[in-house]
Amino acid sequence: MPDTSTRQRAEARIPQRMFVRLYLPDGITFEMGQTIDISRHGARVSTKRFWPLNQHLVVRSLRGNLSSYARVVHCESLAENSFHLGLELYNPVGDWGTAGRTP
Repeated sequence: MPDTSTRQRAEARIPQRMFVRLYLPDGITFEMGQTIDISRHGARVSTKRFWPLNQHLVVRSLRGNLSSYARVVHCESLAENSFHLGLELYNPVGDWGTAGRTP
């Protein structure tokens, strides 16, 4: 299987801002983030902390009812305490709740 950093994206993302919770598998550690763009199997999320590549976590949308295991495939530092994460979603359940649109 090709590395995701060199693989072409299979589906388009749509610009959509909404709040999400990012949880570590321990269920205790979490952070609120905001999506920048989304698709059914991925998202770009703005956060205030660095997340290491290949970190596994759980994503839950505050609007809608999307819940999914995810993996950090990209983490870009923008400024002090500001990062953009690329997340690959595994078997998402529910939807993002985007005003009648399903990505």
